[in-house]
Amino acid sequence: MVQRYKSLADIERGFRVLKSDIEIGPVCHRLPHRIRAHALMCFMALVLYRVMRMRLRAAKRSESPSTLLEQLNRIHQQTVQTSEGQTLTGLTEITPAQKSLFAALELTPPTPSDLAKPVL
Repeated sequence: MVQRYKSLADIERGFRVLKSDIEIGPVCHRLPHRIRAHALMCFMALVLYRVMRMRLRAAKRSESPSTLLEQLNRIHQQTVQTSEGQTLTGLTEITPAQKSLFAALELTPPTPSDLAKPVL
């Protein structure tokens, strides 16, 4: 019974994270495939959040995943098309604090050369 209660508390914490930190709100979908897709996206966001939390703890970092997301949200890609039709892309400079967070997550920071590569 205690184990069931702890599982319920963990699920409730997950929903709280989805609503507050990840900012996923209720969405009104009618079609079954859209409902499943929304549920899958929420689940994937929660898993990524928990992986970030675990990796930050393993790196003995005090930041929360929310703080991490705020820092990483400041990294932007810019795409500009010149009057000659040339497309130029750029990436904001990654700060030492952001590089440190990438290291704690065991990820390589993005580089301008990564922008030309397809995501999927």
